[in-house]
Amino acid sequence: MRHIGRIYKSIFKWVPGSALFAVCRRLYDAFVPAMVTLVSVRLFDSAASVLSGEKEVASLYVYAGLYLLIYLINDLLGFASSIIIQCWVYEKCTALFRMEVYEKFAKLPLIALESADTLNRKERVDNAVNDEELSSTFQRTQAIVQNAVAVVSVAVVLARYSVWLLPLSLLSVLPYLFARIVRGKEFFYVKKTQAKKTRLQSYLWGLFTTRQTAKEMRVMGFDGYITDKWRDTRDEVNEELWKVQKKDAVSLLWCDGIRIAGYCVSVAVVLWLVIRGDVTLGVFGGAITAFLSLQGSMRNFLSDLGRIAEHLAHAADYYSFLDMPEESDGAVQYPGLHGASVLENIAFKYPNSDNYALQSLNLTIRKGEKIAILGENGSGKTTLTKVLLGLYPPSGGRVLYDGTAVGDYEKDSFYSRVSAIAQDFVSYSLTLRENVAISDLSRLWEDGDVKASLAEAGFDGSVGLDEAMGREFGGREFSGGQWQKLAIARGLFKDSELIVLDEPTSTLDPLIETEILSRFVQAAQGKTALVISHRVGLCKLVDRIVVMKDGTIVETGSHAELLSSGGEYARLFNEQAKWYNGAALNLG
Repeated sequence: MRHIGRIYKSIFKWVPGSALFAVCRRLYDAFVPAMVTLVSVRLFDSAASVLSGEKEVASLYVYAGLYLLIYLINDLLGFASSIIIQCWVYEKCTALFRMEVYEKFAKLPLIALESADTLNRKERVDNAVNDEELSSTFQRTQAIVQNAVAVVSVAVVLARYSVWLLPLSLLSVLPYLFARIVRGKEFFYVKKTQAKKTRLQSYLWGLFTTRQTAKEMRVMGFDGYITDKWRDTRDEVNEELWKVQKKDAVSLLWCDGIRIAGYCVSVAVVLWLVIRGDVTLGVFGGAITAFLSLQGSMRNFLSDLGRIAEHLAHAADYYSFLDMPEESDGAVQYPGLHGASVLENIAFKYPNSDNYALQSLNLTIRKGEKIAILGENGSGKTTLTKVLLGLYPPSGGRVLYDGTAVGDYEKDSFYSRVSAIAQDFVSYSLTLRENVAISDLSRLWEDGDVKASLAEAGFDGSVGLDEAMGREFGGREFSGGQWQKLAIARGLFKDSELIVLDEPTSTLDPLIETEILSRFVQAAQGKTALVISHRVGLCKLVDRIVVMKDGTIVETGSHAELLSSGGEYARLFNEQAKWYNGAALNLG
């Protein structure tokens, strides 16, 4: 019930007029069956009196007019409701529920996104919002109240004619309650357990719709394999849903049979009462109308009551996601780095993993220092930078900036002084200007600064700043190297004191990578810069080299020091020297 209250609070906050209209419309609908029954009895009795000559035809007009007025108002409210409810309670509120999910997702600790449980829960919540489960809960709870009021009011009318009609109508529709409760819970359970499969299905479908992957699949010839894998996943999901829906349909078929049998018995009972002279023909017609209304309202009431369990399960999922712990924020304003940032005895492991990605790691980074963090894939380089920047909390140890733990700093003030260009950088289908200045929108229209950052990154200067990028919306497309330079320009444009470059050039030719990284190091003069790489091409350009292996630092020093020591760095350097044909030795 707490979740229902939260849904009502949100909808009345977002669309108060539409929400109030929905409630008022439901209240009117609740009394329509009883009003129709009462008017029908009077109308049929008047018709019988007219036929027997006891009354004039004019006596029919009042009740016929009331009968038509009830349905006219009902139709007008239904017409208005179809517009107001659909546009506001469903469309607008669904968009706002979706926004709540996105805002919450942005506030979750990044480490939580490494958990499959979090991603599965997010998938279920997305499905619940997209399927309008929350707005449907708002509507269905009102429908339950509406039908409950309708049942009570019509039952009172029925009891006036014959007490036998009341238990008949109730017993004939009770199976709906049990069918809906059982099937509703079963359907939600299936949807819950399918979250991982539907994520896989969406992922596989995305491979077909992404230009880069579609091209590779076609050239390499495994598009058929991905198609079969997607089809198998789809069929598995659909088969599970079909089994539940088939059981649901069979259950409802039996329920309808019981309801029809109850209706036939009620007709026989009322007919018997007419023959006995206990009720008039008008009461007969009104009783049949009332019985149909009661059965319909009771069926809807029990059906909605049974299905509300499914909606509440989705609502519980939604609000359990919104109630997940958010990333904590410090209270100390970050004044900028004056001395050094220190990683002190750091240990780190990912959720649901028993192995440490980092262990017993100690590193001091002095202000203005240029450091290359070198190591083979899987050595822990990227994880180190995420811990250093406070994106992931360490499992052990501390990350200090001038003696203060990074988690104690207010995040906006800290990240305003930090830039990071990731290995999986984003290519934005926006203008060239936006692609660069999105890192500091306060300088979006500073053409000189944008061009300077592009030049520092070595980006082709023949493209207009307001020209659209990417083919998705008819813009210019670039090579991978140009996109990577654009990402570096974005990092340089932000006036940061600490810049982290996490292998965004790893897919390029080693010599081209060295040329780009050389530009980066030169452009980062006066800043603290960390360059993550598994290649040695730029190592003579930096102040210090940190070599990682198996989640820990195995060597640190200058190029000459590490080369002469004959350790891990020397091994990597000798293995890679052939890539550069001596070019690396001549750098600097």
